[in-house]
Amino acid sequence: MPKLLVVDDDNLILDCFRYAFPEEQITILTAASAAEALSQFRQQSFDAVITDIRLPDGSGLKLMEEFQRLDHKVPVILMTGHGTASTAIEAMRSGAFEYLLKPLDVDHLQSVIDRAMEASRMTRTPAKIATDPEVDETEGDLLVGECPAMQEVYRQIGRVAGQDVTVLILGESGTGKEVVARAIYQYSKRASRPFLAINCAAIPETLLESELFGHEKGAFTGADRKRIGKFEQCDGGTLFMDEIGDMTPLTQTKILRVLQDQQFERVGGTEQVHTNVRLIAATNRNLAEMMARETFRSDLFYRLNVYTIHLPPLRERSGDIPLLARYFLKRFSRELGKNISVIAPSAMNLLTTYTWPGNLRELQSALKHAVVEATGPLILPEFLPPTVRPTRADSPPTIELSSSAGNWDSVSEEGLVQFIQQQIQSHTETLYDDVIRRVERVMLLELLKHVDGNLSRAAATLGISRSTLRTKLAALGLNLDRSVRLSEG
Repeated sequence: MPKLLVVDDDNLILDCFRYAFPEEQITILTAASAAEALSQFRQQSFDAVITDIRLPDGSGLKLMEEFQRLDHKVPVILMTGHGTASTAIEAMRSGAFEYLLKPLDVDHLQSVIDRAMEASRMTRTPAKIATDPEVDETEGDLLVGECPAMQEVYRQIGRVAGQDVTVLILGESGTGKEVVARAIYQYSKRASRPFLAINCAAIPETLLESELFGHEKGAFTGADRKRIGKFEQCDGGTLFMDEIGDMTPLTQTKILRVLQDQQFERVGGTEQVHTNVRLIAATNRNLAEMMARETFRSDLFYRLNVYTIHLPPLRERSGDIPLLARYFLKRFSRELGKNISVIAPSAMNLLTTYTWPGNLRELQSALKHAVVEATGPLILPEFLPPTVRPTRADSPPTIELSSSAGNWDSVSEEGLVQFIQQQIQSHTETLYDDVIRRVERVMLLELLKHVDGNLSRAAATLGISRSTLRTKLAALGLNLDRSVRLSEG
């Protein structure tokens, strides 16, 4: 379970943190002074730290330096009720993950904590190549596979990891591009420096530039203070940009300049900011086709394409499925506290013959579902999700839906087929995204109805973080207003 250390001498703030974060999802430990916080930090590991700048026995900035000296990979978030622009800039340039002003908005606070936990996971969780996939690895994410295509991927990671060059990872959604990026980082010369990740498709284009490059105060509506972006925050480290094919032409131009000159300007600013970042990019799109349509800059492609790694889809490496299935079975059995060690031949046959359009991500989900459903030490076909095993249905499932955000009469198998046919006839070039967006929208609305709008419960059901869920809702035009605040005290 993720562990957060909160440092503040205001007991009300500490109590509010305990209230805001469910104890079944995150472990919160508190400290009222810098000395107490350092003592706890030395005695146990934390996934993230959030500290007030003004402490009774010192400065939060100095405390952050001590944390970084002890473990540079733990994200540190600073907060204060007496903030100035200079303090914020000093904090971010010193390596703070984020800088928050009191009173703290609960939704924003939870989003920042979620992002910090995710950054910590990617930086600290090993991403390793499995020398023997049958061995029960207790920690980390393994790249599992023995097929020739995966053996070539392993060789490419070994060749490029130690070279300080840009890497482009190509592959369908769910093939494991993030794990490959983390493996390159962890075997690189920059492994002791920060590793940050950003999904270009999950952030609205109006905010993506600010996330990457930061912004000056007053640069746009809502920019009430200067912000440091990921390129500046990740100086000396590695930045993983997923789904770079979804960037707008303007953002592509700014990325190209960073790659060429290692410098940029914050949004709304004129100051030249210098950085030293290794970029690892990934996409599931066909960049060659996008260049032909002039929706992706060819000069940026050639800058990104210094070294390219192609990840094969799971349907092209079906021989690896038994290895992967056994690995995920061990992993999820351990995580869920179950003693399941065998997959029945009939169930394994279903796994190896299914086409896995969602690739590794879908296989993980299916095995986790099976472990939850299992009632004994054996995975049987009936424990697998309905999508994997053939079923007979008297009528196609229908989800009735009403939403002010669009015309969604109902979504059934027949209705979905009609939608796909309409999109094909309209000569769309984004059919995959159109269909996924339609299905995601229905799924999220139905789930939120079921959990009465509780984002934490919805995120737990989906197996994603709250911040990722909020991003998906925003991208789909679904708003869930909430105005709970922590008082400053």
